[in-house]
Amino acid sequence: MPDAADRTDDQALPSEGALFHERVLAGPGFWIAAVAVGGALGLILVPLNLTAAVAVSAVSVLVLLAVVFQYSPVLEVDEGVFRLSRARIDVDLLGEPVVLRDEEWSLAIGQDFEPLAHHCVRGWTRSGLRVEVLDDEDPTTAWIASTRRPEDLALALRTAQRQRRREAR
Repeated sequence: MPDAADRTDDQALPSEGALFHERVLAGPGFWIAAVAVGGALGLILVPLNLTAAVAVSAVSVLVLLAVVFQYSPVLEVDEGVFRLSRARIDVDLLGEPVVLRDEEWSLAIGQDFEPLAHHCVRGWTRSGLRVEVLDDEDPTTAWIASTRRPEDLALALRTAQRQRRREAR
C-alpha cells in the first residue's frame, strides 16, 4: 500500500473528476463539545474583562468547530486511487466492495472486528463498506469505512477498477 501523502489544504476539496467524494462529519457529541469547550475558555476570563471573555469565547468556538470539520475524514475515489482520510490505495489492489448495512455493519465494527483491517469508522453511522486488499505484500486484510452512501462508493470503486483494467490493455 502506498504511504499516506503529506496533508495539504486542497486535499479536503473534491477533485473535479472524482467518481466519489464524501466528508464523514463527526457525530453531534463532538460539535456540542466544541461549543462547550469554546464557551468555557471564554468563561475563564469573565472575572478579568467581560468583553475579552466574550471575544475569546466566540473565537474559541469558531476555531474548535473548524477543527472538528477539518479532522472529519474524507472518502474519495479519483484517478484510480481510493482515499480514506490520509491513507491511499490503488483500486487495482482492491477486491469486490461489499456494502454493509444495519446488522451486518454492527457486526463488522463490533463482534467480527478485523484487527488487521484499515478502519475509518464513525460510531453513529449505520452503514459502511468493506473491500478486501488483494496485495500479498500488504499486511492489511481489508479497508472498512463508514459512509452514508455505501452503494455510491461501491459503484465508484467498481467503475475505477474497470477503467484501470481498460487502461492496462
